[in-house]
Amino acid sequence: MTDDQLAALGVPIREALGRIDGDRLRADRRRAYLEAMASHDLDALVLGREANARYVSDVTRLWTAGTRPFGPGCVVLGHSGAVHLLTTWDDGVPADIDRAWLFGITWNGATVMANLAAIPGLADARRIGVDGMSPGMARLLGAVAPGAELVDATVALDGVRRVKTADEVDCIRVAVAVAEAALAEAHRALRPGVPSRHLTGVAAHRMARLGVTIPDLEGSFRATSPVRGPVGVGDHGGPPAGRPEASSADGLAAGARVVAQVGALYRGYEGVVARTWRNGPAGGGPVVAVPADDALTARGERLWSHLAAACRPGGRGRDLLDAYGVAGEPLPDVPVAHGVGLGMEPPLVGAALPDDAGADTELVPGMVLFVVGQVTGPDAGTHLVGRTVLITGDGHECLDQPIADAVGAG
Repeated sequence: MTDDQLAALGVPIREALGRIDGDRLRADRRRAYLEAMASHDLDALVLGREANARYVSDVTRLWTAGTRPFGPGCVVLGHSGAVHLLTTWDDGVPADIDRAWLFGITWNGATVMANLAAIPGLADARRIGVDGMSPGMARLLGAVAPGAELVDATVALDGVRRVKTADEVDCIRVAVAVAEAALAEAHRALRPGVPSRHLTGVAAHRMARLGVTIPDLEGSFRATSPVRGPVGVGDHGGPPAGRPEASSADGLAAGARVVAQVGALYRGYEGVVARTWRNGPAGGGPVVAVPADDALTARGERLWSHLAAACRPGGRGRDLLDAYGVAGEPLPDVPVAHGVGLGMEPPLVGAALPDDAGADTELVPGMVLFVVGQVTGPDAGTHLVGRTVLITGDGHECLDQPIADAVGAG
């Protein structure tokens, strides 16, 4: 990012960038993985999930689209600490990863087997941890390391990534700031009749100008409406009460309540912001709030106060679910909270999820969560606020900057 771009994000973010030490960040993460391998008696890791591979390697991500089967994208050796990567080139690969440790992409199983067999020490491994595996990959690893026991390393790896270092938190701060800048730009472009896809493009353009060309998720701008009444101009009937609904081809209606969400990545770390806005009236002029809007916003603020109180060290993920009950609000059909880091991480807390997904998880200092407060009203639609929260030693800190509150007031 240029100085002008940084200036647009404000002094706090420039300070955060100044604190991030890339070499320290990479060394801390790799040391944490090696310590986890030692504590779980793993001689090697064979990683197919991008977030796990990126955590230990810090390789720059390429923008890709589509799906792919599980493959050995990264192999870590416990005895040497060597990190072997599947990659097409060495651009973005840290200097401390030997170029001889890179192996190419192939769909040929025999070539994959040869690449793995060439990794020093893998064939002699006693216990190999994996983060996911297809039956074919299990047979391949069995042939490469016939004496090895294959074990699930997910719990060990999730435990390492759950608590963030100071450098990781600062990366998340920057990602959140970029997302907020994109959200603010979209808010300035909001007007009656504007298509939601135009706001998505405005947000993406703003992120690109700030140097972020790989969004965490595509910006979403959806109007909500009661059971009866317009969702977008010329679009009548509407969805069930409180459900977000895409605008019509004629754009977002005047006076519509708009749920907006933008996500950005910085060094792979996720920053997500969600707010609810009230579109302006037809012909411009000040927004005139109606009593139903005032009541819905007040309910949302009351719910958020209970959610904020639940974000404390020693609490549990289920406390966030209980906050809805204390506020007298039904649980939404979206997750109430999820871990934030290199993309979405555990824990995952929601109404239709098993307790071991996140409800039983203890909140500890250094965890970062994206927490959602959502309320609905039969005459007003949906009011949703999503904030990125750092659990601290004595409570929590919202990593959002004030600009989001200024532009996102509903």
